[in-house]
Amino acid sequence: MALLGSVRRSSWRWECQGEYAVDLPEVRRWRAGVPVAETAEDRAWLVHVRALKQAGIPFQRVRMLTEPLTEYLHWMLQAIGPNVAAGEDVRWLQESEARGLGLPDYDYYLFDEERVAVLLFTDDKVLTGVEVDDDPDAVVRHQAWRALSWSAATPHEEFVKP
Repeated sequence: MALLGSVRRSSWRWECQGEYAVDLPEVRRWRAGVPVAETAEDRAWLVHVRALKQAGIPFQRVRMLTEPLTEYLHWMLQAIGPNVAAGEDVRWLQESEARGLGLPDYDYYLFDEERVAVLLFTDDKVLTGVEVDDDPDAVVRHQAWRALSWSAATPHEEFVKP
């Protein structure tokens, strides 16, 4: 997504899907007992996140955990470590809490506090497009959801402690 390269000050993402089609081949390998391995796409993402961190630009995300957890989310809890090590600030939020807070049922990015990018998926969780909105009311609404979810979510390091 070209928008990711245009970030100047901050990048934040809300993720609430139980799975994402792009990662399902990795999930199938994990289910078969093959250790989680970096793909070329993963490596490119980690380079991007490290570059943001080096430039002092935070990348934060809150990922909603379905109840019960999907197989994808079980996998993700193990696979997200390299992202965190690269500089992503990842937090986890239970679905019941997210719904109680009135958080949206769609994924979005909030870029530089001035643009919202809503991710569009098919029923099979294939990304089909992105709708960008810089309307001030939409930005304020998404900033409020970010604030709610961020303060309620558990940082990755705390969530995965044994």
